[in-house]
Amino acid sequence: MIEIHGINFDVQWDKFEPHSSFFIPCLDTKEAKRVIKLETTRHKFKVRMKTTTKDKVRGVRVWRVE
Repeated sequence: MIEIHGINFDVQWDKFEPHSSFFIPCLDTKEAKRVIKLETTRHKFKVRMKTTTKDKVRGVRVWRVE
C-alpha cells in the first residue's frame, strides 16, 4: 500500500510482474514519483515512470522493467 496526497493505493506488489504496469491518478506527479520510487526500491524492482493521461485524468504510469 502506498499513500499519495492522503489517498491509499493498494498496489499488489507480489503480483507486479516484469513488463506489467499500473496507473496512479494524481496532480502532483513529482511527489507521486518520489513516493513510488521509495516503495519500488524497497521491493528491489526496476521501474520506469512516466506522467501520462488516462481517460482525461492526469497521473503516473509505472512499468516494471525487471
